[in-house]
Amino acid sequence: MKEGPVFTFIVLGRYPARLRGNQSQVTVNVLGGGQGHQAYCGTLTMSEAEWNTFIRGLKDSLGAGLQVQDGGVAEAV
Repeated sequence: MKEGPVFTFIVLGRYPARLRGNQSQVTVNVLGGGQGHQAYCGTLTMSEAEWNTFIRGLKDSLGAGLQVQDGGVAEAV
């Protein structure tokens, strides 16, 4: 049985807003592919609110195929 794709998001940094009215940002590297054979897909930057919505939606659709590493530690999503 073939396993589905695995996507890993590695949080590179969280950046607090410096100006009133701006939102804090999150920057992540994206890796995709099969288990143990992932390739770099790109870097994303979005607001904390967008990140939370994005990662919840991916978790609902990918389940175990989603991994998030924040601070070098894998976390449950």
